[in-house]
Amino acid sequence: MRHILTKDSMQIRVYTRQGTTGNAERTQICAEAIVLRRSIQISVICVPYFQVGFFLLLALLLLAGCGRAKAAPPSHNVFYEVQTVQRSPGSLAPSPTSVAASALSISVADKPILTPDLQAQWSINWLCLSDRCQYENCVGTAQSSVREVVSERWLEVDRRVQWNESCGKRTNWLSQVDRFTGEERYPSQQDRLFNFWAGSRAGTTQRRVTLQDGRAVNVWCTGPQQAEMTESDGWTSLYDGEVCYDVQTGMLVSMSYIKRWVFTGNFQGSDYERAYFGDSETYEQLLESTNAELSFANQ
Repeated sequence: MRHILTKDSMQIRVYTRQGTTGNAERTQICAEAIVLRRSIQISVICVPYFQVGFFLLLALLLLAGCGRAKAAPPSHNVFYEVQTVQRSPGSLAPSPTSVAASALSISVADKPILTPDLQAQWSINWLCLSDRCQYENCVGTAQSSVREVVSERWLEVDRRVQWNESCGKRTNWLSQVDRFTGEERYPSQQDRLFNFWAGSRAGTTQRRVTLQDGRAVNVWCTGPQQAEMTESDGWTSLYDGEVCYDVQTGMLVSMSYIKRWVFTGNFQGSDYERAYFGDSETYEQLLESTNAELSFANQ
């Protein structure tokens, strides 16, 4: 007689065998535990028939333990099943119900909205009205392109900024973007004005931004954003701005902010508390061109 109990990656085989103790012949029940994925036999346990209850309890404990060691699927290939429930007439117990995704307003990502050949370019205009700035006015260009396809889901995007006439240093950032949703993998929580990939929001057009070629892009916007940064010598910089993103790809289309410096401390015998003396700067960035499929008006 042989019975096999299987739980996830563990298998327990139960069988009987005949043995002798002295001159008496006895029947024993035995079990062996095997790890299926590695074909490793852990142990063999045999007990007399009168100890079957104890043996069955041990088998249940083994099965419960291997359930905790259930292997998780790889993080880059995880699928979720959404199930709703409704109460049947005359019944208090809910029962599973099949509902179309459209009825739940679930967006199904059946194809990527960003491709490995992604390229984009923005114009930058910066103006400073403060002695704290080294330059009064600078214009530059920001460019983004895919550096590496990290996985089926993530694109590693390289963004570089170059200023004209040595107005500022060349800088670059690396970020990972979800090619199906247009969302950045590790967005900044403190510097939200500079998040370039905020995610697709199809059907949520709030306004339109006109590009230099005359085409209007459907965008959603963050609304007024404020940020504060403590600097040295009693100065604090205050930011007020807004970012607008293409509803189709989640790509930054326009961004602008005003930065003001306020002072707290003592200067020439007078005390100040967040005093504003007119020191400020403005920053504007506008999408110039891209090969991404944006949401254009009248298309």
